[in-house]
Amino acid sequence: MTFWFFALGIPLAAFGAFVLARPGAAAGALVRFPRHAPSGIVLCALGWLGTAYEVDTIGIEVFDRIVRRFWFLSSDVPGAVWILAAVLTVLTCLWMPNLLPIRGLAAIFMLFPAELFPAIRLCETPWRLALVVFAYLCAMAGMFGMFYPWRIRQVWAWIAESRPRVLAYGIFHAVWGVLFLALGACAAMGLLR
Repeated sequence: MTFWFFALGIPLAAFGAFVLARPGAAAGALVRFPRHAPSGIVLCALGWLGTAYEVDTIGIEVFDRIVRRFWFLSSDVPGAVWILAAVLTVLTCLWMPNLLPIRGLAAIFMLFPAELFPAIRLCETPWRLALVVFAYLCAMAGMFGMFYPWRIRQVWAWIAESRPRVLAYGIFHAVWGVLFLALGACAAMGLLR
């Protein structure tokens, strides 16, 4: 549980601090990010590779049947899901470049709870629910962002129009980050009960 508090708390607190320290630059980043091609490629690749990892780990029979339909990816080929993920990364970047960074980030938001939940479900402290609630919020935001990325872009543009909204956005991230860092420190010291 300590790992997850720090893994989520550090980027949240850092992003919140950046937004609060440089609201003008953060507003510009919120407007530019949805169409930033290099970010889209990296996040898309991470999303497809994360999907391949989950499919390979879980061994879902439906996906196995889909993979077997490709003549060059028979079930005898080791790493067939990984090859398919690499191909889909390239095709996604070529055919869906518009708002790709939002979709890539949405994929990560939907994927990370699959690793988080098994790691913390046996922790006896009720503070684990802070991670669970956050993970569910991220998964819902990821599902929404995957299907409606233009709405996320519109919300970020709306936030970027007003300095108070940008600061509130930074405070939201900083509060979650500081909470997770404090809980991570308490968990590392064995103080969470």
